[in-house]
Amino acid sequence: MNIATLPAGRMAGRAPRLDSENMAIGYLLRYGRGLDRATALENCTQFLMTEYDLTESAAELAAIHASAELESLNQVAWIDLDASTAQVVVLRTAGGTPIPFTVGDLLAQREQARDRGALRVIQPRPMQ
Repeated sequence: MNIATLPAGRMAGRAPRLDSENMAIGYLLRYGRGLDRATALENCTQFLMTEYDLTESAAELAAIHASAELESLNQVAWIDLDASTAQVVVLRTAGGTPIPFTVGDLLAQREQARDRGALRVIQPRPMQ
């Protein structure tokens, strides 16, 4: 008997379960179009908590990651995780030029977006 002939047991006849980020991507592709980001993320978070029994923090992170992945599909720039730290996020342009964003830079951008009315938080949650 090998893995190909091993009986499936209790999982026989069931489709494989997607990871939480793929479940979130599926939800956002199906139901998130036409919604603003905050509403789409909140709805996706609630869906993952209800349908897949994820904790609130796990569901929220899966929704955020899925949304970012979908948003970055046709972008020529990317976040360089190897160059980024807890204090700086390094964005690479199409030519590979690094553009640093410190925590202060990101907070300033958040303030500007809030002042323009372009920033909405999902739902303030206590730190866990």
